Parts: sequence; structure tokens; C-alpha cells
Amino acid sequence: MGMKITIRIVGRKSSERWLEEGCEMYETRLRPTNVQVETMWHKDNGSLIKGVESDQAKGHSIILLDPLGSTKTSERFTEDMYEWLDRGGSRLSFVIGGAEGLPSELKY
Repeated sequence: MGMKITIRIVGRKSSERWLEEGCEMYETRLRPTNVQVETMWHKDNGSLIKGVESDQAKGHSIILLDPLGSTKTSERFTEDMYEWLDRGGSRLSFVIGGAEGLPSELKY
């Protein structure tokens, strides 16, 4: 079983073509490796919260990305990512909020 990374984002998939192209490019680059990346777009915070709760129930590591969170060097992020994948049974979910940031229900 390979690694799976889910990126959950609040917004519309087609709102920014450059963003969609960037996601597709990295998903394509990772196909030959043992990493599956899936970008999931959520129409609102409620839908995002349900998706995160579903991932938590499956034992995924959940990483909340927030502008007010701590910053990391690339090297530190890589080290942490391996730890998160190990802790989540090779399953990792990154969560990105909308224009107002992450919903308060996720900030625990």
C-alpha cells in the first residue's frame, strides 16, 4: 500500500486556472512514485469540516495550514511530513481554509 496525501481546500476548483494547473502538475509528477495526491475542493466550511472529520475517523494525520501558524524550513517540513505519514498509517491530509482562514471548529 502506497502513501496517500489529501489536500482539502475551501473554494471553487475552476476559480483560478493557474492553481488548478499547479495541482494537476504535481499530481502527475507523483504518479510514478509511491505517493497518491488528491486535491478535494469544498464549497464551504461545513463541507470542509465533514471531510476532515471523515479523514480523522480513518486515522489520517491532519495538518491545518494557517497563515497564523508556525513557519518551517523546507528541511524541517520534510522531516515532519515523514513523521505525520508514519503516525497516520501513510495517510495525510492537509487542510486549507477559505478567504477568512480555517473555521474555528477545526482549530483545537
